[in-house]
Amino acid sequence: MESGLELFSSRGYAHTSISSVLRHAGIKDRYFAESFCSLDDLMAALMRDIYEEQVTRCAEAIGTDESLRERARNMIDVIVGLPLEDPRKGRIKLAESLGAGPLTAQERRLGLERMSGLVDFLLREGLHDPGIDTAAMSVAVVGAVSEMLLSWFNGVLDLSRDALVDQGLLLFEAVTEHLSSPG
Repeated sequence: MESGLELFSSRGYAHTSISSVLRHAGIKDRYFAESFCSLDDLMAALMRDIYEEQVTRCAEAIGTDESLRERARNMIDVIVGLPLEDPRKGRIKLAESLGAGPLTAQERRLGLERMSGLVDFLLREGLHDPGIDTAAMSVAVVGAVSEMLLSWFNGVLDLSRDALVDQGLLLFEAVTEHLSSPG
């Protein structure tokens, strides 16, 4: 797993082979086959671990007695912090996973669904209109923040970490303000 993390993030998924992972890890073919059926399976396992870490930390960030705004800010800060704390994980989650195979795509979808579930939990606070689909809005918020983060990570957005968190929070607050407005 560590060799996959290192090679996918430094060489890219498209330029990494099972044999290069084996050489980097110093292991024989059969050891890889005991754990993974393909390179995509290895990438999917890495994505699962990355999302598990992120979802756990985000759940902790929103599971406090702080205001809705502060909990949302803390969650967004966790999401933005991942590429800074371990740029390898950030590159894999934000860029390399997009070019991997169907197993990785499935793990990415599951991870985004879990993140959307956390946002949905926050959006339901103070909701006055039962006709509003908070699940759809949570997918939109997660997608928008993910795209902002990808653009930031790729150098398209020239913002500080705090400014990026502020922009994500602004989006979240715009949605919550609309959802909580009576009639």
